[in-house]
Amino acid sequence: METYSIVGKSIPHRDAIEKAKGTAVYTSDLQMNGMLHGKILRSTVPHAKIRHIDVSRAERLKGVKAVLTSKDVPLVRYSISPTWADKLILADKKVRYIGDEIAAVAAVDEQTAAEALELIRVEWEELPAVYDPVDAMQAGAPLIHEGVDQNLSKLLEMECGSVDDGFAEADIVLEDTFETQAQSHCSIETHCCVATCSPTDDVRMWVGSQAPHPLRQRLSGALGIDAAKIHISTPFIGGGFGSKIDLEPAQALCVLLAKKTGKPVKIEHSRKEQFEATRMRHPTITKLKFGVSRDGIILAKQADVIMDNGAYNSHGPAVLAYHNVMFSTLYRVKHIKYTGRLVYTNKNWGGACRGYGDPQTSFAQEVMMDMVARELEMDPVELRLKNANEPNEVTANAVKITSCGLKETLIQAREESGWVEKRAQKKKNRGLGVASMIYTGGGSIGSGFNYSGATMQMNADGTLHLLMGAVDIGQGSNTILTQMAAEIMRTDPHTIRLTTSDTDTTFPCMGTFGSRVTYCAGRAVVEAAQGLKEQLLEQAADMLEANLKDLEVNDRKVFVKGSPEKALSYAEIGAASFYKKKKPLVAHGYYNGPDAPPEFDPVTYKGYPSPALVFATHLAEVEVDPATGKVDVINFVAAHDVGKAINPMLVEGQVEGGAAQGIGWALMEDLQFKDGEILNPNFHDYKMLTMKDIPKVKTLLIEPIDPNGPFGAKGVGECAMVPTAPAIVNAIYDAVGVRIKDIPATCEKIFMRLREQEGAS
Repeated sequence: METYSIVGKSIPHRDAIEKAKGTAVYTSDLQMNGMLHGKILRSTVPHAKIRHIDVSRAERLKGVKAVLTSKDVPLVRYSISPTWADKLILADKKVRYIGDEIAAVAAVDEQTAAEALELIRVEWEELPAVYDPVDAMQAGAPLIHEGVDQNLSKLLEMECGSVDDGFAEADIVLEDTFETQAQSHCSIETHCCVATCSPTDDVRMWVGSQAPHPLRQRLSGALGIDAAKIHISTPFIGGGFGSKIDLEPAQALCVLLAKKTGKPVKIEHSRKEQFEATRMRHPTITKLKFGVSRDGIILAKQADVIMDNGAYNSHGPAVLAYHNVMFSTLYRVKHIKYTGRLVYTNKNWGGACRGYGDPQTSFAQEVMMDMVARELEMDPVELRLKNANEPNEVTANAVKITSCGLKETLIQAREESGWVEKRAQKKKNRGLGVASMIYTGGGSIGSGFNYSGATMQMNADGTLHLLMGAVDIGQGSNTILTQMAAEIMRTDPHTIRLTTSDTDTTFPCMGTFGSRVTYCAGRAVVEAAQGLKEQLLEQAADMLEANLKDLEVNDRKVFVKGSPEKALSYAEIGAASFYKKKKPLVAHGYYNGPDAPPEFDPVTYKGYPSPALVFATHLAEVEVDPATGKVDVINFVAAHDVGKAINPMLVEGQVEGGAAQGIGWALMEDLQFKDGEILNPNFHDYKMLTMKDIPKVKTLLIEPIDPNGPFGAKGVGECAMVPTAPAIVNAIYDAVGVRIKDIPATCEKIFMRLREQEGAS
């Protein structure tokens, strides 16, 4: 493996000091002269026709500067894709969930805005509602969107080979059903935006968005404002996990209120609003059928999936498709059939959430793999090794694998955990569980939808400036990308000035999601840095009267090989390029790919053109108290194939954070609904891990170099939590013989099932 001076080194997070000292400025910290505060009136009923809205009393309240209803906003339906568009900025004739936006106000302070909301009167005609996706598909169920039969947003069907033939050949056929719950993103920073709008529709917005460039386009489409007039900046962002990708009604309303009042307007969600009105992880029911030979080869597998979409689409159709891709690609299986149904209900809507459908499919598949291993009396690690994909394979669903370290993750996790020894000397109420995963490293789909750009320039004083559209949401991409640039330019990364996430000054970037920034933005940064280096060397060759091939770069200098006295500093070259040559040194980099191959199906995602694929294995050791059902995770090993780890410390941080998020989802996190209302919309009632609950995570970095990734890197952000829940649930079974097929595996659930076992015996 090639060695580098900066890439591969654990250097501190570029923003660490500002965040530790509390000087980092987030959107909620912004204050402007004359700034008004906006608030949104939300539906308190799950399904109803809006007969009349009376805002007269709110408009008369002292301090209220503007009130908006659907008659004041464009009635343009939007989503992340025009084909999925089903949401209005403000509900017009109908509301579909508790939290649906009805009206908005702007006032001189938050208290006055809140009082104004209480003065708005809405006349409802309540409609029958449906909350369960199975019920929603039944004949006679209330239709949530007119013209959508059976409330079915998307039906996805795919078959590779013949599962009937595969099951006929199998020695053992197992079937079971698995359920996963709704999960909130729980980012520390709630959604917040500040906007100004001139009389000529020149918009300036500050917002914690994971995708400011696409947001500009979506705002343009929703509001009918030329995208060139919209300028978006992102201050520091306090986490996203997928919740801050979409266009939010609050952002559009912020602009419209600013336009109507001529004043800056801020809209900031309360924690309760963050739970009720932003996206959730889609709850999913997955029925699996596996056919296996006696020696452990998976011959056929089938999935029938029902995914709860909530009231609107957001990313739902793509999440369902990803659920299919990840189900179909993890192991070498010839015969695969997948049927997925994305179903509207009168609940909070699902959206992008860390893992993007993969945690749901991984939970079902990896628990089923454990059940298969038990049926065959086979070591669960060995079963996975028998069926693991290898480099340069093409899966049954036509996905091309480049680098692949799946087997290495299994082998190293097994060794590090003491798997063999502990299984041989099993302790009472202690158990081990393993789960693996696959995910895309490098982002999105198709041709023209995976773009990232970067610019690198040298100033007259020789300093370097990197401009890029990628957004750091706390994961450390600013640090990693400057490391790549610094490696090429042979300088300290902290000396590189950085401008990011500003739609007026940076090349477009599709956004921060899908484990794409290191790969895609990294490709753009590397291209820009290499282009600048070439210009630098050409300038230096001219100034030194030397051959280009004889020059070297190091420590912010260009010198002639073997003649260190013949050297020029970056400052000397920068000054010459500006003042003498009148040709500033500037280079651009751009990545957009890969193109969709002919076999790619945009409906099922068969033939998905992933730039790279990442793999991981998580191995959990738990102790279960049979008297209470309480689960303690006492050891946790996470082996991740990430390609080249640009900054191992930050990669480890991603893995540790992902494992914590996965443990929470496995054991306690659960959005609870009653008649469409969230019962636990706060950090007091929504149970999450605290520091005392998080075990020490042993992270193993597996680094098979990806041939197309920047310095061989692939990615890690999304996948870090994916196999955690099934590893823990499998460990619980190993500890006390309770098979949890419906998470979260709460103390109460385990306790009751232990009692049921005792009663049955």
